[in-house]
Amino acid sequence: MSSDFGFWKRCIGDPEEVFDALAEGDTSDLAASPDVLRFREELLARWPDVADVLEPSQFDLEEEPDDAAKYVLLTLSVRQLDYLPEILDMAKRNGLVGFSGVAGEPIA
Repeated sequence: MSSDFGFWKRCIGDPEEVFDALAEGDTSDLAASPDVLRFREELLARWPDVADVLEPSQFDLEEEPDDAAKYVLLTLSVRQLDYLPEILDMAKRNGLVGFSGVAGEPIA
């Protein structure tokens, strides 16, 4: 069992629709931001094991390197859900918003 969470700086449109579009690889409603890139780097530094559950993956970034600054999508395992409070704090410190696929509601 896993839980999906998406984070970004700003978007055009409804957060749930943006989140669903990410599952299809559509990032057109997202703006690039250094804050997203910093959040991604902080996540990987703090929890190296999230590299396996983080999108865009290294493989994805070979094709679309700009996506690293557009969004972070995490598919956290039950064990990794312990990280969530700190992840949400990190997102907030970086001025990010997003969507929780589990709760079905925006992350502000």
